[in-house]
Amino acid sequence: MPETWSRSAVIEKSATARCHCGGVEIVATFPSRFCCHCYCWSCRTTHAAGVVTWIGFKRAQVRIAKGEALVRDYVSSQGTRRKFCSHCGTRIAFESEHNDWGDEMHLPLALFVTPVDRAPSLNSFPEERPAWAPFHAFADD
Repeated sequence: MPETWSRSAVIEKSATARCHCGGVEIVATFPSRFCCHCYCWSCRTTHAAGVVTWIGFKRAQVRIAKGEALVRDYVSSQGTRRKFCSHCGTRIAFESEHNDWGDEMHLPLALFVTPVDRAPSLNSFPEERPAWAPFHAFADD
């Protein structure tokens, strides 16, 4: 498994993410806007995980390089869409009109097969974290 984050990624101009079956490939151009661990109920339940780590980009920086026909949208709440691969079910993106995310696309960090330009540095919705889920503390927490 390749290193997910590396200082050498700063030299690269983009990173590649793939779904589990490899049918969908996404290329994201740097710089990313943030990288965070999300503990909200919606992310945890749609990913069946205790925490989901996202890396955010402006929508114009993200393109589906392979398998666009496999990508489906799921409206998880009003104004929020989650994209997934219709072949393997991998959750591949989050888009929302809420907060200041209207022109962004958030991608799960775990899907990247090449290094990205930053490591996780903050927690979103830590108050929604269940007691059994791991907590990733940062200096600002």
